Amino acid sequence: MGSRLVDFENGYSMGKQRISVGDIQLGKPLPWAVSDANGKLLLREGFVIETDAQLNRLIEQGMFVDEDSRGKRLEVVQGNTEPPSAVQLITEARNQLMQISRKLKNVDFDPQQKASEIARLVQQACNINRDVALAMILLKQEGSYAIRHLIGCAVVSCIVGRAMNMADEELQAMLKAAMTMNLGMIEVQDKLNSFGGELTPALQAAIQSHPKKSVEILKQLGITDTLWLEMVLQHHETEDGSGYPGKPSGEQIRRGAKVIHMADRYTARISKRENRPLALPNQALRELFLERGQTVEPAIAAYFVKELGLYPPGTLVRLTNGETGIVSKASDNARTPWIHSLIGPRGAPLSFPIRRKTSEALYAIHDVVDPRKLDFPIRLQAIWGSDAAGG
Repeated sequence: MGSRLVDFENGYSMGKQRISVGDIQLGKPLPWAVSDANGKLLLREGFVIETDAQLNRLIEQGMFVDEDSRGKRLEVVQGNTEPPSAVQLITEARNQLMQISRKLKNVDFDPQQKASEIARLVQQACNINRDVALAMILLKQEGSYAIRHLIGCAVVSCIVGRAMNMADEELQAMLKAAMTMNLGMIEVQDKLNSFGGELTPALQAAIQSHPKKSVEILKQLGITDTLWLEMVLQHHETEDGSGYPGKPSGEQIRRGAKVIHMADRYTARISKRENRPLALPNQALRELFLERGQTVEPAIAAYFVKELGLYPPGTLVRLTNGETGIVSKASDNARTPWIHSLIGPRGAPLSFPIRRKTSEALYAIHDVVDPRKLDFPIRLQAIWGSDAAGG
């Protein structure tokens, strides 16, 4: 683990602290000896855990470290040179986008440079752990909906764009477009989020015109990147020509705009919004996939399902054995991701998350659970380790 910051849970026995699942890295030497709750030595310092099966067996029986090993923890804290986690990077991207959205009428920064900086934060988060970056969309829905929605769209677009082998120029333009597509309505979007009645003519007009208005704002800020501007203009256009504002269809629409369009609709459907129904992630993806050939291009719909899986990271699921957990990592099969159980079969929270392989019959996914029914906070770092530090 090198300089990795270790986060211990309180143990059950005197002088010992429990090791959580996020404290172990496969293929890396342990920096301390590990024992069970009774003090029996399980693994010597320097032992390397090689497989998920080994890790799961050890975590289930409980692993503890002597408090004397705290010295190593203190060394790491004092000399911490850890890079930021995916959680910290996404949080910073949200904060920076919020700050510049408040300065659109009095700009004191270089818009091109700032957009590039925020795009790099999103890309770096996806590099560190794409599962954490995706899970943030579902599990960290605090603050302005308008801002987290834009960053969520950028995350999804980044992952899908890379899978499509987009050239860097196209990928960068798409990320910037995803983050700026709603500048023309950002001042009213949070109001729309809590709006419970029928839209007034003024609000309807604001929605229909916001792609053009967003482009106008970007041009006023000095943006001349044609790819970026066209993707913003077309992000509500559809494959069959039924979108807005210009109603092009098929190959007339930039493929980056098509990716953003689907990312926009997916993240909007799974977000918690006042007075609006929340779609479960698998349901949202299924509905969009069924629209392939109509409003979305079939090839792009297929990339979304392949990259996000039928159960995207962060999805709350109930297993065949009665446990409830969070999807934590995709597998080779879109239907059988890895999950970390948080609640036992009898409904009691587990003392620490337990990794489960849903391809095994006992741990198969039975159904998806509405995250609003979870009555305790989810600690991301306990599931994803230091990649989710701060979450």
